[in-house]
Formats: sequence, structure tokens, C-alpha cells
Amino acid sequence: MNKISSALALGAGLVLSAASSTAHATPIVQNLNAPEISASAFNSLFKPIDGVAPLTSAYQFMGTPVTGIVESQVLEGTGAFAGLYAYAYQFGVNKVSDVSGEPTSVNSASLQFNATPALADLLNTGGPGSSVFVVTDGKVGNLDLPAAAPGSVIQTPTSIAWLPGSQTGALTFQYLDPAKDKGPLGAGATSGTIVVLTSQPYTTKPVSVQNANPQITYPAAYSAQGGPIQEVPVPEPSTVLAWAGMIGAATLVKRVRDRRKAA
Repeated sequence: MNKISSALALGAGLVLSAASSTAHATPIVQNLNAPEISASAFNSLFKPIDGVAPLTSAYQFMGTPVTGIVESQVLEGTGAFAGLYAYAYQFGVNKVSDVSGEPTSVNSASLQFNATPALADLLNTGGPGSSVFVVTDGKVGNLDLPAAAPGSVIQTPTSIAWLPGSQTGALTFQYLDPAKDKGPLGAGATSGTIVVLTSQPYTTKPVSVQNANPQITYPAAYSAQGGPIQEVPVPEPSTVLAWAGMIGAATLVKRVRDRRKAA
């Protein structure tokens, strides 16, 4: 076997091994990939549903004035994405402080989401796509424009977790993450928009918003219902193997060209 074939086989084998262990594992919690998509690109693919207005609902922590709002909207896919629903979420934090004088913030937010998120290739990469996307550069549907807290940047979750139970599912949007040196969603912020895709229609559910002070007012947001609750699919090993082969081949071609140029 020549060097090129050996390198391809080794690289593809390693990726296949990783894919196989992922595909056959049964994780209790899935961390969902959330690539960024531009507002213009997303709004060209999904439109607000007639007669379904955006939902704005306040939340409050103990010892704090009205702390902020949760905004949500349901949009429907067009063209190749017809039949998909997009659930858009935004978290706003008011410029207020708690009784100790500490500016308020949001560590994370969770809600029951009773439909498995669906993969879609909104970025036209040729791969399986993602079930969650984030938008920071403009408005999604009729939601507010994202805004940074003073001295910060527009924030999106550091991780988005999907917890599939036997009868219900749950999504958690995590902002505070010491491992990534990321602070909470700060006072004065309107988060980047989080979009979750699914094929199931909508209802409303309460949202649990967390920081160090107990929550005393629970907002409502649009959420999905219907269909089986299960893990979000991962690419089949054969698909990953094909990608690995193409990536490995492209890398080797580049190396050969670079060596010829150097010579």
C-alpha cells in the first residue's frame, strides 16, 4: 500500500472509529451543535406563521425588580424546508440590581420541548446540517434586535443541551460556563436569537430562568409538541467515512502542491 492510501486509510479509520462509538452510544444528555447563520439567510428560508404573533413574557427573581423578558416566535419553512417549524427564542435582561446591589444576570434557561429537534442543512454545506442555529447580526421574524450588555458583546449560549426522556424532552440554554471563561447573560442584554428546528407544531410552556436568586415569576414561551421523544440523529458511520476520505484526500493534495512549490 502506498503512502497516500495508507494515510487515507488511517485517517478514515480513526474517524470511523469515533463515529461508531458516537452512533452506538446512548447519552442521557446531548450537546447540540449550534452554528451561526445570518439573519438575512435565515429569514429567506423561514417566515412567521400568519395569525401566530410573537410571545413576550416577563420573569422575575426574588429580591429583584422585574428582571427581564423571554421572547419567542414560531416560523415555518419555505421551499426545500417546507414542513419544518423554527422555534426562535430571545432572552432579555433588564438594567436592574438585586437587594444587595448586584446587577442582575441570567446563568441559564430551560423549558420542556416535547418534540425531537430535526436536522436541516440551512447553511448548504452538503452535510446533515444542525437542529439548532444562532443569529446575532439582525432580527429574526418579529423578535427584537440582539443587543450587548454594557461593556460586553452580543451573547449566545455556550452550550445547548437536549434531554430526551421517555415521555417528554427538555432544552437548556447555558450562558454561564467557567470552563470556557464565559460569564452570565448580563444586565441590559438582549441575547442573540436561538432557533430550534422540528417537524412538530406548537403550544406554550413555562420557562425556568436561573441565577443565584430564586425565580418567582415564570414566563411562557412557544414550544413544540407531538411525535416521539428521542435522541437527535447523528451521521451514519458510512457518511462520516466518505467525508473523512474527501477531507484526507484534499489535505494530501494540498501537501503535495506545497512541497512542489517549495522545491
